[in-house]
Amino acid sequence: MMLTRRTTLGMMLALAACTKTASRAPSEGRIAVPGGNVAWRRFGTGGSKTPLLLIHGGPGLTGNYMEGLDALGDERPAFIWDQLECGRSDRSNDKTLWTLARFVEELDVVRNELAPGPVHVLGHSWGTTLAMEWLVTKRPTDVASVTFLGPALSAPRWIEDMRELIASLSPASQAAIADAERTGDFGSPGYQAASGEWMTAHIVRTLEPGQLESLVGSLEKWNANLEILEYMWGPSDFTVTGTLKSFDRTGDLHSLTMPVLFSCGEFDEARPATVREQAALTPRAEIVVVPGAGHLTMIDAPQVLNAAIRDFLSRTAAG
Repeated sequence: MMLTRRTTLGMMLALAACTKTASRAPSEGRIAVPGGNVAWRRFGTGGSKTPLLLIHGGPGLTGNYMEGLDALGDERPAFIWDQLECGRSDRSNDKTLWTLARFVEELDVVRNELAPGPVHVLGHSWGTTLAMEWLVTKRPTDVASVTFLGPALSAPRWIEDMRELIASLSPASQAAIADAERTGDFGSPGYQAASGEWMTAHIVRTLEPGQLESLVGSLEKWNANLEILEYMWGPSDFTVTGTLKSFDRTGDLHSLTMPVLFSCGEFDEARPATVREQAALTPRAEIVVVPGAGHLTMIDAPQVLNAAIRDFLSRTAAG
């Protein structure tokens, strides 16, 4: 199997399932959204504090890899759902549903069903893209706080950052990436090796030798829809060529009036320098850079990340 963005991101799901600690069985259900029904679940036992709604990355992944955040469900209801077309949710493979605007409508419905009053919102990667678009276009008035993990708030800036990070890879990987992007052939051994080097450098830094290969075979189990990822983001690990290639909401960060936590890993592909710049554009922002972690901070350093989020939420007016 080719080691491309399809497989490396899919392996996040398998890795998360292999490394997570045991947790209590969550409550779960289904919600009708535009295009079908989505499956949701609740982390932990819940509590009396303001609910937390988690938005997974992708597009086309599932919420499995975010289970390292399940400890946040001890003090408050913490909900997550598999977005339409992936995971345990309905999957029609209808590309007319693969739009940012439709996913915003889905988020709006899910939020109103699970947490219709004051709510904390947390997105990771593509989940921050979706959360930001929702905040700007729907203008909800009772969002208690927002947490952006590994934020993807500007595709053009993301591409710039990828170019800079590629320069830190081995010469062989740099050459293989350039060749693949020139020819459109992402199946070469050199490109696969470059993707593997990238994943261990910037995605998940706690992999043991050989784990990449051993986890490839378990992708189908998690029912990710990686075709959506290629359609909306693109087939390459290192650029954005899909329908999201012009997405940029950094100019709207000034409009966020609620407390906002920006967080990324020290070695995240969402580069700390960029995340700091985005936080500086946001009126009530804080930033936490997780030492030693890559893009999947909830796998590389779940205790550190959970403690930072828990502290942030506790200091908001809604608690």
